[in-house]
Amino acid sequence: MKLTHLFFIFSLIPVSLTSQITDIKIVGNKHSHEEIILREINHPIPGAFDSTIALEDRNRIYNLGLFSTVDIRQIDSSYTITLVETIRFLPIPIVDYNEAKGWSYGGGIAFLNFKGMNQKLILGGIGGEETTYFLNYNDPWVTGDHVSLLGNVYKLNTKNSVYSYHYKERGVNIGTGFYINKVHKFNFLLGLEAASIDTTGINNSHMNYKPNDILTDYGYIRGEFGYTFDERDIYLDPTSGEKFSFYFKPKISMGNSENYYRFQLGYSKYYQLSEKYLNPVFSANSKLYLQYSKVLPIFEYLYLGGEDYVRGYSPLPDSNATEISHLIEGFNIIYQSFQLQHTLFEKKDFSGVELGIDMVYFSDFGISADNITSFKLQEMLIGFGIGFRFFASGAGVIGIDFGFNPYGQWFIHLSDSN
Repeated sequence: MKLTHLFFIFSLIPVSLTSQITDIKIVGNKHSHEEIILREINHPIPGAFDSTIALEDRNRIYNLGLFSTVDIRQIDSSYTITLVETIRFLPIPIVDYNEAKGWSYGGGIAFLNFKGMNQKLILGGIGGEETTYFLNYNDPWVTGDHVSLLGNVYKLNTKNSVYSYHYKERGVNIGTGFYINKVHKFNFLLGLEAASIDTTGINNSHMNYKPNDILTDYGYIRGEFGYTFDERDIYLDPTSGEKFSFYFKPKISMGNSENYYRFQLGYSKYYQLSEKYLNPVFSANSKLYLQYSKVLPIFEYLYLGGEDYVRGYSPLPDSNATEISHLIEGFNIIYQSFQLQHTLFEKKDFSGVELGIDMVYFSDFGISADNITSFKLQEMLIGFGIGFRFFASGAGVIGIDFGFNPYGQWFIHLSDSN
């Protein structure tokens, strides 16, 4: 064999060696245990570096919500994961906005990475248009394949903005869940709920109930079964993938009220139109809410207008045009939205807090009905508009939308991802 051939063969040896990964190195996890990061890694070690698998690993770690920056690359023979941890405590005071009621303010403490194992412990209270006291605990991965544990206790006191009755509720819940193949997610919940209504001064001018017909005390054993298929790349700001969810929520009466049942279906699909100019993403979002009971309680009314459904309308029926105000309220809803979203200011890390702004263009469609069999296509509401999404790691996504409708009205809608 010629000397030049030997030289060529030996020159390839260090190249082949450096392309192999032999270990994992994690940098920047000051508070987070390595265990919660390593269990998200699917890249074979040892093995040749695969950028596609590395991107999937990066997205799973980012979806934990603990890091404002996640970068994975090969450095020498190490699979190097570089992290910047986000804030561990949510800002105080707590501010809550309900489009139908207004602003509520309070304080509390939200420990987002309790014990460094991605456990969340939230204790707080809110006062104003709605008074709430709560204690929430969530451990998303106790054992096995994402076997989770959650629990909460709460107390709520509010005034209904449509009928002016006072509503009080308190409850305790405990739940668990698990994954199958990472994209199939199941969860279960069991709880006790007690509610009461004060009908003094109630406004029944356009309701199907008479004050004397309304029960004042309710007690339920509540359950929840949920299934989610989720293959989105990023939970906070998806650019591709789809999500399907189904929830069955029965409430079994412990008093004079009737049992009732809610079925929820949701489907979202995301298409990345370009990876270059402004990174535009088109999405379609569908929702179906169905409720059944011999007599549904007044506090289970759903409102088709507003931030959660058809933007460009108010959740308060009387705030909408008279010709469609009676179409806002119902126990059942069909909803469809189409949205185009693109980058306005690219997300960047600022000392552990990732900030960025996107712009959205949307069109919403929806129908509400008191009975499952009474949906009418001619009663569909249509809304459209533009908006902004403000990203802040730890705090989620804050949305401001300017919604318009064909009746010459427009409304501002505020929303958050929490």
